Amino acid sequence: QAIATIQVAQALSLTGKPQEALAAVTEAMDLCEDTRFDVGRAAALALTARIVAAHGGGEDDAELALESAEDALRFFRRAGIRRGEAVALWSMARVEAAFGGPQQVVRCARESIALLQELGESAAEAVVNHTLADGLVAGGDVNRATLAMERALAIYETLSDKKKQASCLHRIAQLEIQGSDPEKAVETMEKARGAFNAVKDYKGEAEVMGTERDMHLQEGRFAEAMRVAKETVTHYHKAGDTKLEGRSLLKVSELLLDNNDVDRAQKVAEVAMGVLSQASDPDGTKDAWEMMGAIKHARVKTEMQQVIELNSDFMHVPKTLVVDPGLNKRIQAAYNESTKKKLF
Repeated sequence: QAIATIQVAQALSLTGKPQEALAAVTEAMDLCEDTRFDVGRAAALALTARIVAAHGGGEDDAELALESAEDALRFFRRAGIRRGEAVALWSMARVEAAFGGPQQVVRCARESIALLQELGESAAEAVVNHTLADGLVAGGDVNRATLAMERALAIYETLSDKKKQASCLHRIAQLEIQGSDPEKAVETMEKARGAFNAVKDYKGEAEVMGTERDMHLQEGRFAEAMRVAKETVTHYHKAGDTKLEGRSLLKVSELLLDNNDVDRAQKVAEVAMGVLSQASDPDGTKDAWEMMGAIKHARVKTEMQQVIELNSDFMHVPKTLVVDPGLNKRIQAAYNESTKKKLF
């Protein structure tokens, strides 16, 4: 029963329910203490650390997570359970990634990987390589982070896990962008899209397209960014996901507005509004209204600028408000002096 409750806690955490997950893992620890199931209690402690690390929190949460990971690690080392030790080290790396420093993340992750390699636990090793990559990126070592993800990719290829291969390729592409190698990143993203398409994961493929779009924008290639953004709309339309189709239309509208194409931005935003309303997406509809407001503001601003430019030859548009105390008094004094000297 304790093991089943731990599995429930893990599932709750993965579905974004941290409070329920912590309640379940606490119940599991109580069950373990009642039955003197020490291994289960240590596993629950390690899971507690990972749940808190995944969902964040304040200083008290960080302290709870670190203490839980350390307690689990001490137990597994004392009991000589090496797989448990590896999992506890990975849990500690996750905690350090959330609350601590990159050096500790790298140290704990590497120790965990070394143990998992000795045990032949390749699937677990691949997972810990993700955490190692996060620590290396946080420490500014993008090249080594890429190598860590490439090792994970090689493991997933050996295991024939197509979906994880796709996710891994996407992460590698993101690291290649960070490492200022956009050409290589484009090639990797093509592989990632193909891999997601092969397992019929249209959301994963669209996420890769979003990365590609943002990369083009960062490089100043607006036309390419717009091409990918439009392709994303078509992608979601074919998949029948009207909510994400509407949101991707809003992204196209945003790009057009940023490029000062107000008329087309408004047309696309209106289409997005209709799609999101039809999809019964209140949050998306609210975003669409906000986009329409931004477009209206941009249109008024553009019209004002046009009026000013058209009348610039015969109208004065003050740039700043000049305040000159005593100016009228000085003018009057100068006038009085002039009349005395009969200058008028």
